[in-house]
Amino acid sequence: MYVSRYLLSGALLAASLSVPAGTAVAQNLMQVSITEPGQTNVSQTVKLGLDKSTVIELERPAADVVITNPDIADAVVQTSRRIIFRGVKTGQTNAYIFDRSGTPILNLEIIVDVDVASLEQMIRRYVPDARVSVETAGGSFIVQGEVDSMVQSEQVLRLITAFSGVEEPRIVNMMTIAAKDQVMLEVRIVEMQRSVVKQLGINLSGTTNFGDLANQVERTLFTDLLGDGIDGAVNSGTTELGAGLPFTSRFGINSSNGYNVAGSSLGGTSASFGYNNYVGGDLQSSAGLAIDALERTGIVRTLAEPNIMATSGETGNFRAGGEFPVPVGQDNNGRVTVEFKPFGVGLAFTPVVLSEGRISLQISTEVSELSVQGALQGQSTIGVDANGNPVSSPGLTIPGLIVRRAESTVELPSGGSTMLAGLIQSRTRQTLDQLPGVKNMPIFGALSQSRDFINEETELVVIITPYLVDPTQKDQLRTPADGYVSASDAQTIFFGKLNAVYGGGNADLTPDNYRAPVGFMAE
Repeated sequence: MYVSRYLLSGALLAASLSVPAGTAVAQNLMQVSITEPGQTNVSQTVKLGLDKSTVIELERPAADVVITNPDIADAVVQTSRRIIFRGVKTGQTNAYIFDRSGTPILNLEIIVDVDVASLEQMIRRYVPDARVSVETAGGSFIVQGEVDSMVQSEQVLRLITAFSGVEEPRIVNMMTIAAKDQVMLEVRIVEMQRSVVKQLGINLSGTTNFGDLANQVERTLFTDLLGDGIDGAVNSGTTELGAGLPFTSRFGINSSNGYNVAGSSLGGTSASFGYNNYVGGDLQSSAGLAIDALERTGIVRTLAEPNIMATSGETGNFRAGGEFPVPVGQDNNGRVTVEFKPFGVGLAFTPVVLSEGRISLQISTEVSELSVQGALQGQSTIGVDANGNPVSSPGLTIPGLIVRRAESTVELPSGGSTMLAGLIQSRTRQTLDQLPGVKNMPIFGALSQSRDFINEETELVVIITPYLVDPTQKDQLRTPADGYVSASDAQTIFFGKLNAVYGGGNADLTPDNYRAPVGFMAE
């Protein structure tokens, strides 16, 4: 290489001595020939596999072979017309071949990289439906073409990884998937809650008085009254024995059985019975019986049918509900900083279209509601503001959440359904308040006890159905406001109508305009 440069400098010096000095520079510049890589009429590009060779057959004998970077490729001159080039290291270089007169015979642009011919054969053997090609550039694998599904794409990538022998090879994925990539997920969330409450409370009361007992004392029968006009005592010597101030003995008993599960009586039927015994005009004894009875059965039905669409590999989210504030901080002036936490019906899913008949879904559903169970009751606090004045802040009540959540990854065909979660929960709470020592008596024990019973049963079902969908025309879509016309005052007053027209108008019911089970609410 250095010899070629030296010979080229001597030729330029001889040319400069054979012309006048004033035109030397211009004529020398016109006679200089600069050969750029790949721009001559003898330039060719050859791609060599790593540690592989190619044979070059020349039309006339070569006298000199120059390789720019021998670390990338080297040459073995077998004869004057046959040269063997070998790829040593991945990269690019070029080689010049000259004849005896210094005329270029060949200008080779050599690209040395991993030979992917065997890799492409492997892909055609193991993934025959994949229409892809693989190239290498700078140690990276470039794969392009079309596959039928995501599974075929992953298979091609795994074969490239195995062929490279590297745990994480550099792969440029330019493959396209022929299958549709828009997925609409139809979710049906149904929850039934059944509760049974039974309350039976019996309270007894009784009192007894042990007579009106008094001492005998002497009383004056006649005495002078002040201001009666009679001076002196009248019959002042006449007396008799009589009862003094009475004292009584009284014994009473009462039972008060509460409702510890529900917290208090929830209503129902109340009955009371009483008995009083009088001796003369005095109450001698009494007995009472109070009964509270309740049996309540309730059913709560929760139904949500969210539909959401997402592209393959992307995440879609849906939530119908609300948000409640949660305090997270408080300053010296008593101002509270809050954050809002969501509750309601939530859905998040990430679809991956594997093929026309296979859709992988990573899905998460949640049904939550506010509840007093687990609620946090804060106490009032007293702080100091910036001026040193005391500031009182009332206590806050933070509600709790009852959450039913399901997360899973499933694989379904387009239009196929599965039940993601079937949660059955049963909870029973019961208390029995009794009088000690009396509870084991055959009849009186049953009349001196109270029962508080609550049974709660919940069943949650989540059904999911994915669909591969395409966009449609705007006139094919329907909204709840289509065909809505408000009723006139006369229709509202005399016929109780809120709307005059709602739905399809006067159109006949046909399989084309029938949209069951999806419809609109009407009053």
